[in-house]
Amino acid sequence: MSKILINLKNITEDAFSINNNILDDSSINLEPHVGINFTTDINNNLFIADAQIALLTPDSSIGVALRFRYILEILNLKDLEHTFDEESGITNFKFPKGFVKSVITDVYATGRVLLANHLKGTRYEYSYLPFNGAESLLNR
Repeated sequence: MSKILINLKNITEDAFSINNNILDDSSINLEPHVGINFTTDINNNLFIADAQIALLTPDSSIGVALRFRYILEILNLKDLEHTFDEESGITNFKFPKGFVKSVITDVYATGRVLLANHLKGTRYEYSYLPFNGAESLLNR
């Protein structure tokens, strides 16, 4: 397997929404939910993590939602071992051990910072996503 050469290309916030009626009501408890979807662009050597973080009420109403992209350039992406399924159009890469775990951890940490910036001045200003929350994503 080839060694991979990586650059952080870009971090882009795609959308942010906040429901102040929910966020301002201290009787409503909000729980964090995080999702990450990976895609690749083999022609441009990109590995893209589309992430969403939401603070939801017990009935799944959205208090806060943030969508962002964490884009890595893998300079030798085409050289990595991979298979292409023509029927589905999906390319599956064989990344080095620990690569995806590292990306999930970095995306989660980035999301913590981005979300914290949006929560300044709210009752959740000092309520960060769980410190080891990326570990729960890795164990799914």
